[in-house]
Amino acid sequence: MARILIVGAGDIGGNLAQRLHADGHQVWGVRRSDKPIGDGIGLIQADVAEAETLQSLPEDLDILVYSVASPVFSKEGYHDYYYKGLRNVLRALKGQNLKRAFFVSSSSVYHQMQGEWVDETTETKPGSFAGKEMLAAEQALLSDKLPGTVVRFTGIYGPGRTRMIEQARQGSHCDPEPPVWTNRIHRDDCLGVLQLLIERALADKPLDDTYLATDDEPATLFDVLEWMKDRIGDVEPDHDLPEASRRANRRCSNKRLRALGYDFKFSNYREGYDQLLTEMGLI
Repeated sequence: MARILIVGAGDIGGNLAQRLHADGHQVWGVRRSDKPIGDGIGLIQADVAEAETLQSLPEDLDILVYSVASPVFSKEGYHDYYYKGLRNVLRALKGQNLKRAFFVSSSSVYHQMQGEWVDETTETKPGSFAGKEMLAAEQALLSDKLPGTVVRFTGIYGPGRTRMIEQARQGSHCDPEPPVWTNRIHRDDCLGVLQLLIERALADKPLDDTYLATDDEPATLFDVLEWMKDRIGDVEPDHDLPEASRRANRRCSNKRLRALGYDFKFSNYREGYDQLLTEMGLI
């Protein structure tokens, strides 16, 4: 049984805590609210942006997972909750001999916008404040004395994450040319990826410092929307999708993650969205 701290017990972190507890581990979750995470999971109410609230973290930890979400979409918010927050937690855990710390990052650290393929070795020069602050947090972890691994998720969808479905229902349209490439991963595969990495860390198996976590099939925004509208059937007339809703245009590779042995529950958007649309009663 391992002792695991998950900082940021929202959708990803909270569900991961429940899975790890079910596997027999002792798990604590840090969140700003006092809402329980699950039976048997320790709740630590704290704000990572305020270092003084992190004075009572558990000792003798084996694993740290940092999976917070900024409460505001701003440069200050991202700085406080990704870079500064992570550094506050690492300072609070100074002296502990963890097997590994994991930082849940994002493909926003990439700057490529012309449909290029990217992987863990690709240069990262983000232009957005979100990408810059996320990359700064990655570097803070990887320069720390603790062994660390960054997990860059692409667009997460699943229960409660239905923005693309709502866009399709409202008739959002994207021209097929030039292609706008998108990447995604189902929430359940996010959990599966983190579980696999944690299991390897606990078993003292080698891990790289960065993994790009995305499904097998980058797809154009046109293909995703048109497939989804065909599946739903009853949608509003087509209208152009706002530019702000299609900022990224790159193709993300999961070869390193696949080589590690991860087997996706939903290997492409059709598999994942088909289940989600069924659960929502739309097909």
